[in-house]
Amino acid sequence: MKSENISNSRVIAEYISSMRRRTLPREVLDAARLCLADWLGVSIGAWGESAARVVHTVTANWKTNGSATILSGGRACAPVAALCNGTLAHCLDFDDTYIKAVTHTSAPVWAATLAMGEELGASEVEMLSAFVTGFETACRVGYGLGEAVTARGWHGTGVFGRLGAAAAAAALLKLDTEATLHALGAAATQTSGLTASFGTMAKPFHAGKAAMDGVLAGQLAAGGFHATVDLLEPAGGLERAVLQDGSVHIKPADFSGWEILNNSFKPYAACHLTHPAVDAGRQIGKSGFDPTGVRAVRAHVGELAKQITGGKSGAPESALEGKFDLKFCVALALHGHNLSAADFREPLRHDAGVFETARKVTVEAKPDLTFTSARLEVELDNGRIVTADIPVAKGHPGNPMTWNDMRDKFKGLVESRLGKRSNSLFEQLREFGNGKALAAIRAVSRAA
Repeated sequence: MKSENISNSRVIAEYISSMRRRTLPREVLDAARLCLADWLGVSIGAWGESAARVVHTVTANWKTNGSATILSGGRACAPVAALCNGTLAHCLDFDDTYIKAVTHTSAPVWAATLAMGEELGASEVEMLSAFVTGFETACRVGYGLGEAVTARGWHGTGVFGRLGAAAAAAALLKLDTEATLHALGAAATQTSGLTASFGTMAKPFHAGKAAMDGVLAGQLAAGGFHATVDLLEPAGGLERAVLQDGSVHIKPADFSGWEILNNSFKPYAACHLTHPAVDAGRQIGKSGFDPTGVRAVRAHVGELAKQITGGKSGAPESALEGKFDLKFCVALALHGHNLSAADFREPLRHDAGVFETARKVTVEAKPDLTFTSARLEVELDNGRIVTADIPVAKGHPGNPMTWNDMRDKFKGLVESRLGKRSNSLFEQLREFGNGKALAAIRAVSRAA
């Protein structure tokens, strides 16, 4: 618990600097490995995505030297590898989300952890500990702020993911509390990422830049760099910048539990805000009804889902747009699609019936619905109404994805690229920490 006499920033810094001396519970280590499997799967699945390709090409021209692996091929210094891999991991918008901060945490934090860890020659066990440190830090700062930050136009991944990446880097660099304070300050002052960029290459870039800036913040602090050290206080500098009306506050950091156990994973390759409605659409779509006989579709969702994804046209012109179009995603679900990465490939081509159904979808925000819930009413031409109510969408705590679920997701993303090696790689990730998995991850980059 936070002492009344110790600043919030210092509580967080002390947690980070002391993490390497803690023994992590088995379930926490297993959760970190599940995050890694998800992270690597969506990264391999994104090979060839335009945003990742551009970032890789541009940074290759920098000709940096380093031992950190770039998953799409080659090696570089840690900040560049973190930028490339963090961007890659978020290209499909299929990576995990910590709901209470509305943040894609693993994309920047695992990217920073592996890049910094490889450069330092850290062990897999040290990397697991550093990742958990970064994850828990991002959660504690972002806890309860996510919807408010998102509603004001900030991308939580660019705000809280950056701090998590810095925490992971600081842990691997073995910074003391004072240096860690400066690393957090250097990361916080680089806060960025606008929701207005969603649906473009800039969104995955937010995750990559958060990873890069976190690594850089840790390295600068290790070199003696000084930054403002009280930005993470309730009503402090970070909060005043991103939540200027003072309606929500950073909570005093309490590290008595493990927020990584409350992480959420995506079964669908679309914005997480669409998932409850997609679950509802798939439930109805499996009931044997004919989607060509739909007269109207009414999607009842939470306010944030309406704001970010509900106002689209239902006729996206690109796969990136389609991922953030709730009407389009619901139509895909009603027509029996799994909303896998294959449903959002460029060029975006689907049966005309999908787009016709999407035009019939209306979206309404309901105060009793949250980030994880939705109701769908489908009115058929014969007047019959089919409904589905989703209190907790698949992948969230309360309806979690298991290792078997993750295997299916991983296989769908990786098998077409790695073939028979997919199963062995997945099993290695389940045992990350035994000293053998990192070599398997490095081998992936040689297959890109």
